[in-house]
Amino acid sequence: MIMKFFFIMVCSFLLCGCSSKMEGSAQVMQDNGEITTAKVILKDNKIQEVSIDETVADVDKTKKQLQNSYGMKQASSIGKEWYEQVLFFEDYVKTHGIENIKTDEKGKSVNEDLKTGCTIRVDTFIEAIKQAEMDAKNKK
Repeated sequence: MIMKFFFIMVCSFLLCGCSSKMEGSAQVMQDNGEITTAKVILKDNKIQEVSIDETVADVDKTKKQLQNSYGMKQASSIGKEWYEQVLFFEDYVKTHGIENIKTDEKGKSVNEDLKTGCTIRVDTFIEAIKQAEMDAKNKK
């Protein structure tokens, strides 16, 4: 009986250790001096969680912190503020993966399903996420 219990405990421990979560982060400087930050959580080497934010020149808050105050909604062809588009992008990455996102020469996505909720430039998001993935894997 004790041996059976011990065997079950060892197997449980081994199974739990196989699917550990890894966290990573990275920052990418844009041409305009703003900084894109990406944080990821990987499970089994796949993105489970992703968070993206950017600084704003001469402002103490990030674009996510500014929310509606950032003022992109009026200029957006889909009527979405910056943070709303980034949340859509983050969900897209979790569902479809970063490797499936293609961009044009302006850094915007050409994926039709992604463009329905995110029309802003995403090339620096992709670069930062890939660097954050590498950071997570290097911590392993």
